[in-house]
Amino acid sequence: MELYIVDDNPDHQFLLYKLIKGLDKPYLVKFFESGRSLHKHMQQLSRSGQHKGFPDLLVLDFNMPEMNGIEVLRLLRQPPLAECPQINKIPIVIMTSDISPLQIRQCYQAGANAVVVKPLNFAVLKNTFQSICRFWIG
Repeated sequence: MELYIVDDNPDHQFLLYKLIKGLDKPYLVKFFESGRSLHKHMQQLSRSGQHKGFPDLLVLDFNMPEMNGIEVLRLLRQPPLAECPQINKIPIVIMTSDISPLQIRQCYQAGANAVVVKPLNFAVLKNTFQSICRFWIG
């Protein structure tokens, strides 16, 4: 099982990497520092027909410079990428520490499968992440 995480903060990436390695199942994880780099990677996979290379779960940070989580989500859920059936099957979870009710609605309208507020406590974050992985990828 592989998951992609898009987060512009290297400290958050490191924390999530440690957290994921401590989960009860082994998950492969690939980090992207921006929505643009993820989008480019997904386009390359789609164009080359490497559909087995798509992740089983995609976790997007909501607050990122240049392109926020909703903008990335829209790029993934609209043509040309949305025309690839494998991409449409990927569950996409938005994780953030700060989000308004309006932004949550916008995430769902753009095609998010879930919106989760990042807990500040490491143990709670680990349990939350484990629940997300179990629910969306088994």
